[in-house]
Amino acid sequence: METVDDMTVIMGKYRADWERLGEGYDGDFNEDDPNDVEFYRFDTYELVEGEWEEIRDGSYCTAMPVGTPENVLLEGLMLIVANLNAVVDTSPKRELEALSWMNPSWFEQPEDER
Repeated sequence: METVDDMTVIMGKYRADWERLGEGYDGDFNEDDPNDVEFYRFDTYELVEGEWEEIRDGSYCTAMPVGTPENVLLEGLMLIVANLNAVVDTSPKRELEALSWMNPSWFEQPEDER
């Protein structure tokens, strides 16, 4: 199985990255537990005066398992930065927290659209 170790999407003044930190269902991923799954975490950044600054409360573990197809991971990051660009004059914490539930099924096409 091919895995993506990192991926970045930049849209406007926002950036989102996938990162593998060895996180699983119950904290640290346990490769000896056949029921555990390693998940991706996303980190978000804002371009401020030419430098990428981490967005406060902008890093979350997701339900996107390591091994998720690259095109699905790309769609996930695009959704994250689109949400960041849609938030005006408020903290994006709630929107980003909701996106922590992201999983590959969010990006599946209905049978009749394939």
